[in-house]
Amino acid sequence: MRLYLGLIFSVLFIAIKPAYSINKITLDYLIFDDSTPFHLKILDAIPDEGKIQIGPDNAKNTIIEFFDYYCGYCKKIHPELIDLAKSNNDLRVVFIQHPILNESSNVLARIAIAATMQNKGFELHHALFSIEGSITSEKLQQSIKEAGINEVKLKIDMERDGVKKIIKLSSFLASGAGARGTPSIFVNEEFIGGYLSPDRIEGLLK
Repeated sequence: MRLYLGLIFSVLFIAIKPAYSINKITLDYLIFDDSTPFHLKILDAIPDEGKIQIGPDNAKNTIIEFFDYYCGYCKKIHPELIDLAKSNNDLRVVFIQHPILNESSNVLARIAIAATMQNKGFELHHALFSIEGSITSEKLQQSIKEAGINEVKLKIDMERDGVKKIIKLSSFLASGAGARGTPSIFVNEEFIGGYLSPDRIEGLLK
């Protein structure tokens, strides 16, 4: 199984690397090295453009959420995760794209990554999950404007091959971690598929 995963990583990383710089990560580190928890290896593997973070890099606690913008439980847990991060100085929450529900999910994921390239990733991410009701074209356009995003650059960047490859990588890592749906969450080294209440999350924090 490890050999199989290693082969997939090899193929995937060869496809991704020319488009975006990735920290120098070896397959031995990703697959065989047990000195670093897998959830932290995920963060090492994904380029900065593919991560949306709130909280300090050196936080003792790390929550990773694999999410889809059309996931109702992702929308439910979003403000709860934000509140946890704001009330705990030793916690970072990292949101990673895992668009699996429909093609529109993939489009929004590409838009969000393109917004992150303008340092507006969290602003748009938060705006999308704060939309009342369903996400429509009009509401999306309004969220983009309110986030202060350059729309011309956004449209160019979201079509870049590297953006699509980041999504392939993040979804592959999500699946490798055991994500069968969204939200799927790491609370430090503990992986849980599905929604978690704030109380349960706090119980897992160091």
